[in-house]
Amino acid sequence: MKKKIASLLLSATTAAMIFSGCGSAATQTPAQSDTQTTKQEATEQSNAEQKDDEGSSEAASDKAAQAIADRKAKAEKDGKYEKVVIAFFDWTGRPAGLDRINEALSAYTEETLGLDVELMIIDSAAYGEDMKLMLSSGEQVDLFSTCILGYNPSINNGYVLDLEEDGMFDDYCSGIKEKIRADYLDACRVGGVLYGTPPIKDYAIETAAVCVGQEYLDAIGYDVTALPTGELGYPKATWDDINDIFTQLHAQFPDKYVMAIQDNELTQGSSVDNIAGDYFGTLLDPQNSLKIEDVYASDTFKEWAQRAYDWNQAGFISQDALTDTTGASAKVKSGAYMAMMACSKPGYKTQISGECGRDMVVFDVGESFMSSSSVSSFPWCVNQNTEDPVATLQVLNALYTDSTIETLMCWGQEGKEFKVNSDGTITYADGVDANNSEYYPNVLWLMPNPYVTYVWEGDPLDLGQQIADFNDNCTCKSKALGFTWDNTDYASEYTALKNAYDEFGPKVVYGFVEPEAGIAELEQALKAAGLDDYMAGKQAALDAWAAENGIN
Repeated sequence: MKKKIASLLLSATTAAMIFSGCGSAATQTPAQSDTQTTKQEATEQSNAEQKDDEGSSEAASDKAAQAIADRKAKAEKDGKYEKVVIAFFDWTGRPAGLDRINEALSAYTEETLGLDVELMIIDSAAYGEDMKLMLSSGEQVDLFSTCILGYNPSINNGYVLDLEEDGMFDDYCSGIKEKIRADYLDACRVGGVLYGTPPIKDYAIETAAVCVGQEYLDAIGYDVTALPTGELGYPKATWDDINDIFTQLHAQFPDKYVMAIQDNELTQGSSVDNIAGDYFGTLLDPQNSLKIEDVYASDTFKEWAQRAYDWNQAGFISQDALTDTTGASAKVKSGAYMAMMACSKPGYKTQISGECGRDMVVFDVGESFMSSSSVSSFPWCVNQNTEDPVATLQVLNALYTDSTIETLMCWGQEGKEFKVNSDGTITYADGVDANNSEYYPNVLWLMPNPYVTYVWEGDPLDLGQQIADFNDNCTCKSKALGFTWDNTDYASEYTALKNAYDEFGPKVVYGFVEPEAGIAELEQALKAAGLDDYMAGKQAALDAWAAENGIN
């Protein structure tokens, strides 16, 4: 089969340079030519462009307002409002109070958008398969997160709408364009097409954050203050430190599992860049090299496989790990597990403590890292088959700009789930905690823009700015930041590779097979599935992108 190489040929850096000046970047300076535009002419041109931009903005605002007015008029005539359904997941399934939240949400959006808006929240263990079924069968889902489902697979399967079709994004998503940098939006383009918008979040991560319940550390008398403190304020630990803690926990609590292990050793436990969103060809040294390499043959993967094998042999891991798809934080919350690994950021201790239903200590074992696909890992998308793209895009825009909608979506209702403290932060409502709250999704990192709503007590009021600074100051950024790859012509290889990994990878990752033998078996299956060809296609696309953007 003839292979087509298609990639986004505009880097985040280049995009920022091109789009930062209202078009004036193309104007020559007096030193460049005898026929340059004079300063007065340039000023007149700039003013004219500004007026054009203002006119376009006003026209878009008029269109958006008219669309809302038309829907309200139709609802008054028909006696019911059009519905838009938003799908995402949490770790414990459909919240008990979801109907109440949806009722409050729709009451508000009927007034502001002329729409009923309904949240559909699915357990993380079922989200991927459930969404595939709904998106392929025609069941109503208008907006959805591509996390777990996958952004590129969603594009390849024809699930998603081109957001800029017929100028709709300009007309109905002006708020998103104000909230998200142009280069971050460009990072979500595939083959030049904008199919999704990224959640505003920590695009950088602090890798390998091992989280352990404070009560368990207290029980073994572990002195966290003896460890140095990292830049994010968390205790800085080594893997030897972690192994020592795990050994003591296992001895103290033989009836509990130590580690709620996940298949996240590479995604959250390393600085390997999953270039173009998958690990079938990666950047092992992303800060310095654009060479695509096989991570499963690398020392990094071998070290993780050995670590997991040692933990498994020591009895730290449940023997049901391969089949139990419950989220790690939900496992810790259940009380049957004591620790998990994720990635951290400013404010993460509050987040993970809420998810786990207990005070957690975050041990920083890794480093800060921003991968090439960190911005485009799981954008929010519009279903290709949505009945009213304009209405759905207006809801998408509101998810980034409307604090009332985001508060309901992130935190629930004031007085029911939370109350506002005197300092402006929020905490549980009286009589409510993480275990009995009727609405506590705890996936803020998934939400479109959680920084237009409240922050939880213990976090600074300027958490959003701290996250932005964390992104900007990341010490290890991939040279391929902003690169995306349309792997449509490699879809069959991708499917074969994923099937091979699903068969042979998890038992290595969870430590159920001796590493050398398990990795050899995995490598053989991946090679037979077309790994070399897939990596070559990815490398060719990356090389073309790098040449276009002057990146060596």
